Amino acid sequence: MHHTLDRTDTCNRWNRAYPPRLKIAPGDTLSLRMKDSSDGQVSPEMTAEEFATLDTTRIHALTGPVAVDGAEPGDVLEIEILDFQHEGWAWTSIVPGLGLFGDDFKKHYLHIWRLEENCTHSIPGVTLDLHPFCGIIGVQRAEAGEFRTRAPGVFGGNMDVRQLGVGATLLLPVFIPGAGLCAGDAHAAQGDGEVSINGMEAPMTATFRVGLRKRYPLNGPYALANPVLLPPRYMTKPFHVFIESHEDPREACRAAVGRAVKYLELRLALSPELALILCSVVLDLKISQLVNAPLTTISAFLPEAIFEREDRWAIAT
Repeated sequence: MHHTLDRTDTCNRWNRAYPPRLKIAPGDTLSLRMKDSSDGQVSPEMTAEEFATLDTTRIHALTGPVAVDGAEPGDVLEIEILDFQHEGWAWTSIVPGLGLFGDDFKKHYLHIWRLEENCTHSIPGVTLDLHPFCGIIGVQRAEAGEFRTRAPGVFGGNMDVRQLGVGATLLLPVFIPGAGLCAGDAHAAQGDGEVSINGMEAPMTATFRVGLRKRYPLNGPYALANPVLLPPRYMTKPFHVFIESHEDPREACRAAVGRAVKYLELRLALSPELALILCSVVLDLKISQLVNAPLTTISAFLPEAIFEREDRWAIAT
């Protein structure tokens, strides 16, 4: 059976006491209509000044909870990700004090993306392919009380794993009767690292098939991900790889991303803010080595295929 849950009543906390808005049977399919992560506060016409006044207590907006018939603590939900449908727009921001470079920017910055079916041309000189996923998919926590949604955990939640797109299957341990499945924080695209603080935050409808494994031991979220981990078009050209090592892994990330930002500023004549926004939605951070203590090496991958004018050997500093 197929079910649809609307977004007229979202939740912005984890709370095992929330009553389910819908009950489904194992094996049913489920479409969740989701607001953007701001709970509908951001609009395509919003200015950065207006964005700075957002009610941050409403972030994130989750659709649910959904109860799965027969789910009990010790069981596992099996969530097969079938489809995403965006609504033609998304947003990405910079917020002072947050993200990888939060201390370097003193004003809020907001970029609105105009989305085509499978791509966006919202920054001059680049074409970005969309690869939608939910930043948050989770079940209600074992602990009683209300909890903000920013921190992920064994229950899933705000994991921001962009590989959980169409074709992936996510397994989550169950902690309360019915499980209390919720999802939201949909992104039309995101780089591994989400370095500005956001991906492409978008209102969206996600469709899942929800199965149940009884008495199945699982210590935390686990996924079988679609083997196409990058948009296929990006694999047709080389990647620019910015490599940095530091005793503090976060500082290595800052150095690698900082070089990518400077590269984009020079190649596309972008502002530092817009270059960082672009990194947040397309640049992938990877841990290259941890063995050469005390140094960690981080590599930042930027696909050449996004650029509309080829200049493979454009100077990277």
